[in-house]
Amino acid sequence: MSTAYEWPRDMTEQAGLGPEVHWMESTLRSVTDSVEDYARREPLKFAAWVFGIGFLMGWRMKPW
Repeated sequence: MSTAYEWPRDMTEQAGLGPEVHWMESTLRSVTDSVEDYARREPLKFAAWVFGIGFLMGWRMKPW
């Protein structure tokens, strides 16, 4: 059974795309794993960063 996390790799393999696609996938997986690891080690700091980034983005993007 395929999960949503495995879906993009399955699609690139079935499409027959070359190795140029896989470096991007491996980089994104590495970044995702690093962020998940940091969130597990430092949940309060991660929550503060996410809240702060969301607050700033919402403040800057709100229509006047």
